[in-house]
Amino acid sequence: MQEKEQERIVEPLAKFHVKVTRAGQFTFPYYTRVYYNLGIGDFVELIVRTKDNTLRGFFIARLGDKAVVTIPAEIRAKLDIHQGNVVEIILVRYYRLSDILGDRLKVLEELALKGYKIITPKEGVA
Repeated sequence: MQEKEQERIVEPLAKFHVKVTRAGQFTFPYYTRVYYNLGIGDFVELIVRTKDNTLRGFFIARLGDKAVVTIPAEIRAKLDIHQGNVVEIILVRYYRLSDILGDRLKVLEELALKGYKIITPKEGVA
């Protein structure tokens, strides 16, 4: 007898509502960033949905300057999202650059800020 495969239900890490600004942007909530120790440059997997639409948009975003996230234009078009709309955002997963890059993150941050870094022969570039 074959058993039915059960679908795995993924619990969201957070769910919140945001007002969409021009260019389809919103600010990722401060206390959600604090709770998950997320910083500028970290990546988040998000689901966006509107109140009157059964479709949802799934995307990966990088937390930009001031934790601004842009909903991709294709998703905004298909879900009919415009400036001023309130949408629901579901945080599915996150990727902290510090977890991925470790100590190398400090070097890359300095390069991004200044455009250069003075290194010792011991540090190298590898």
